[in-house]
Amino acid sequence: MRYQSANGKVPVYVGVYNALYSDIMNGVYLENEVLPGETVLAEHYGVSRNTLRQALAILSEDGLIIRSQGKGTLVAPRGDFLPADKISNLMVTCSRKPVSKVDLQYNYGPPTDIARSKLGLSRSDLILAGDAVFKVGEDVVGYSFTQVSSPVFTELGVDLGEADSVEHLIIQQIFEHADSWNLSIKLVFANEMEAGFLEIEEATPLLHMEAILYNKAHQSFARCKFYFLPDHYQLQFQV
Repeated sequence: MRYQSANGKVPVYVGVYNALYSDIMNGVYLENEVLPGETVLAEHYGVSRNTLRQALAILSEDGLIIRSQGKGTLVAPRGDFLPADKISNLMVTCSRKPVSKVDLQYNYGPPTDIARSKLGLSRSDLILAGDAVFKVGEDVVGYSFTQVSSPVFTELGVDLGEADSVEHLIIQQIFEHADSWNLSIKLVFANEMEAGFLEIEEATPLLHMEAILYNKAHQSFARCKFYFLPDHYQLQFQV
């Protein structure tokens, strides 16, 4: 089908977007499969490659496709909406593809000033700090920095001498323990440290979320900073 536009009418790329959207929803292009190349698609829909790219850009913004340098354009899997009150590790639950590996390094020490402020700690308190890199296969998709106050270690029976126990605490257990959380979100540009963990260039745009976790007494006990590579995540919440 060929799409045309005239002054005062809907732009051509909107028609192409609608056609591609319909074909994706109807299974012409399947989830996790690579779309045909731009030349093939432009010919199929009867438009220029420039018009096609405009349609693809909007499809990407809407989370229907994933454009990856050197790997082509994938049809994104259709993730479910997370209930706004469901507390989980967003690095895992919002990944477009299942996270297959987590590289974790951690240490113990006195809290930073911002951790003392947000977690209500004193200078003499002990805190666990962990950097976690999330991977799909060998591809890095996200990074998180987590701080956990020491009373939680005893409450949850964490064996600090066992790396697996500490990893379970940081990656899963603190979220199961939380009764509520406060979330903030913003666009950031990767600094040297974040770029190193994510294996990207400095100043690469990242979606950043900070979560403060609270127990049933509404006492904050953990702080999580999530750094998402946008091509690999889709954040959908039902409110």
